[in-house]
Amino acid sequence: MYKVMVRTKFLIGSLLVAGLVMLGGCYDFSQFDNIKVEPTSPQMVVPAVNSTISFSDVVEGEDANTIIFTKPGDTRFFIAFRDTLDLFDAATRYSFPDFNFSKVYQLDASEVPGGILPSGDSLGPITKELSETYNSIAGAEVKTVKLTAGSLNISVVNHFQNDIKAEIKFPSVLDAQGDTLVFIMDRTLPSQTYTNQISSLANYTLNLTDGTLYNTFRVEVKLTIHSLGNPITTTDYADIQLSLSGLDFEYIVGKLNETFPLNDIKLNLDAFSSAFEADFSLAEPKLTMKFENAFGIPLGFDINTFKSTNSNTGQQVNLVNEGVPPAGSLLVTQTNGIDYQASLTQQQPQYDSMYVDHQNSNLEDFLAIAPDSILVQSSLVVGDASDNHNYFVKKSSTLKMINEIEFPLVGWIENLVIRDTVEVDLPNLEEDLNLVNDNSLKIRLKLKLINSIPLNVYFQGLFYDDADTLLTQLYDDASELLLVKSSQINPTTGKTSAPTTHYAYIDIDKSKYDMMEIATKMVLEVRMQTGGSTQQNVVVESTNTLQAMLSVELEGTVDLNDL
Repeated sequence: MYKVMVRTKFLIGSLLVAGLVMLGGCYDFSQFDNIKVEPTSPQMVVPAVNSTISFSDVVEGEDANTIIFTKPGDTRFFIAFRDTLDLFDAATRYSFPDFNFSKVYQLDASEVPGGILPSGDSLGPITKELSETYNSIAGAEVKTVKLTAGSLNISVVNHFQNDIKAEIKFPSVLDAQGDTLVFIMDRTLPSQTYTNQISSLANYTLNLTDGTLYNTFRVEVKLTIHSLGNPITTTDYADIQLSLSGLDFEYIVGKLNETFPLNDIKLNLDAFSSAFEADFSLAEPKLTMKFENAFGIPLGFDINTFKSTNSNTGQQVNLVNEGVPPAGSLLVTQTNGIDYQASLTQQQPQYDSMYVDHQNSNLEDFLAIAPDSILVQSSLVVGDASDNHNYFVKKSSTLKMINEIEFPLVGWIENLVIRDTVEVDLPNLEEDLNLVNDNSLKIRLKLKLINSIPLNVYFQGLFYDDADTLLTQLYDDASELLLVKSSQINPTTGKTSAPTTHYAYIDIDKSKYDMMEIATKMVLEVRMQTGGSTQQNVVVESTNTLQAMLSVELEGTVDLNDL
């Protein structure tokens, strides 16, 4: 319906300019320098437009998020507003910080021999498992991480009084074949340091489990002491320093639990952007939120605010559920569970959708203010209360939302006022058009409209200067032009039963034009009203058309000597 205003503005504005140009541009006397001719008063009738457009031609074309369409087997037009939003992605939310593992290997008292071992004898191997918590993601219990990048560095400083050697296993680091990473530390003298590294952990896996524990990094050291004839005591030790750095992941397996706010979701309904007054009802509206989920973990969508706003009138309406919402409904005060991927091998995202309509919510009232924007403030709940640690998150996981507001063009309009402001710079009659400054100027735009669309359209134009002072208007305060007259309506079906022929005129005289000329902007005001009886639901069909025939009548006094 907004586009009706746009087409009307284009039509009337173009005709006003075209008429004035034709009035002053029909003669060329540039070759005659010394001819004296008395002023003349030409009168012209110029046919301007004769065309037929369908309702889709009227309303479709400018708004990127507005679509008009029909459905198979249904002659009604449907309008949809659609927006796709990125809500959440793993690459931004989850990362693995560098990890430093610092432990000492020492013997227990029961493991220390009673005396000094002869030089050349050995003690061990004695195996000890060392572990440290790696809280990589707040609130998560991580089971495994498939890596795509990172490095591992280890150093062991011998603080025993004798030589040592060791087999160092990493139960928490598995290679591409799933085997445990093992380093062999050769005999290291007292005070000497052993170092080793994995420069690239791509295709390695972190296994952060230890029985029923998670987030646990483990190192198993099987150490043998070779006696140099020095004592072996409980204060002797090997200092083990390990670091993981530059980690990145392909996927995480485990249990993640968190709730966090999402960015505000702002939906623009461009078709209502110029609505200043609204008293109308849309029958059978439906708002659907479709989710495209590439996570392998339960997600919940919590709505904190769901509000429509008409920024021109300041009206706002909050969306609420009504009655007992059936399965598949969008819940405004409860968590909306979102279907998720079932396995790591699933390539396509999981799709889910939920809706509100005129039966499970106040959506009719929500849209009745002709909102130009909708604000949704929400939170995302990640995880559930189960003990399942096999959920997964891929680095490529994203959650997207496709919002769609759809309704058939069925309903009624008691009053819908749309305003738009355009800049104007009309020509000066004497200087630009060589017209004598008298009262002979008359411009009439004559419109014949044959309409099968069930809609009345009224028009008014108001002219202002830079100080926003109203200078003049096309019609008196109590008047407005019935530009398009509604078709005849079947009282039972609400559909058009016959087209209506209507004539409309726009007259401009010299005094009105003088005020229009000094204006710098024009406010175009269009008021719409459905035909039929009061608040009768009418139906706009794909077969509805508007045929427009327009002509311009021009009359004025031209001073030919100044051409």
